[in-house]
Amino acid sequence: MTWDQYYIQKNKKKIFCNQWIYSKSALNIIITHTPIVSTTDFQSVYEPLTNYPVNIFAFDFSGTGCSQSDGHLTRSSILSDLDAVIAYIEEEYSERIFLYGTTGIGGIFAQYYVQARNNVKGFAQFACLSYGEMKGMGYPRFLVKLLCPLLQAIPNFKFTMKPPEYTGYHAELDEAMYVKMVRGRTDFWKTDSKFLLALLEMAVHKDSMLQKELRVPTLVFKTMHDRYFSPAHFDNYYNHLTCSKKMIEIDDVHNSYSIHCESFCKEVYDWFRSID
Repeated sequence: MTWDQYYIQKNKKKIFCNQWIYSKSALNIIITHTPIVSTTDFQSVYEPLTNYPVNIFAFDFSGTGCSQSDGHLTRSSILSDLDAVIAYIEEEYSERIFLYGTTGIGGIFAQYYVQARNNVKGFAQFACLSYGEMKGMGYPRFLVKLLCPLLQAIPNFKFTMKPPEYTGYHAELDEAMYVKMVRGRTDFWKTDSKFLLALLEMAVHKDSMLQKELRVPTLVFKTMHDRYFSPAHFDNYYNHLTCSKKMIEIDDVHNSYSIHCESFCKEVYDWFRSID
């Protein structure tokens, strides 16, 4: 078996998918990631899942990576992209569909979809977001509410959005991941303003799907030394979940999803297998 690059076509979209097929009837795992590069650049993060009897579908959101679309990434395009990926899997493989959101914002985007649709069998996430709660990420709510209409009104533009400084536990390991990703990419930290808008609207917009109940069995990874999220941020989110749930504490840094990718993938597979 090898990785196969495939385009899922829906209307005017061509969604780039990096897929690994074990069998027609195998458990299917969709991977979402932070859309700053293509999914193939993050392949090492989810590749340990190939050690298990599963099909893997890691894709680029439309308007990002290798996917093709007329527009920019938005909250609605995130929903329609995942709708298209799920429809493709149901048609070609089976309805045993699970979702793993990884590499930070990929977990939040996946969570947004699950709360909107509640149509997958199981969910696992690295990073989370509670509606109206921004303290865990370091952004005051009033500033976010001011930014959203401004970013909505003006054309998309590129701006530099680097990670916050971190000097704590395993800082050198955390930084090494970014050094590796930036190598050879002069514009790595250049981010679309519409990408930021989608994330901020999830947190504060009056019609955000994060206000809906999450009913899918959910696994939450809590990183104890995360430069983006405080431990309380994870606890607040997890404590308000009313679905079947499990939390795994990772005594390491934000980029531990890459540093310890084998352990993460094993926990994800075990969780999905337990509810399949």
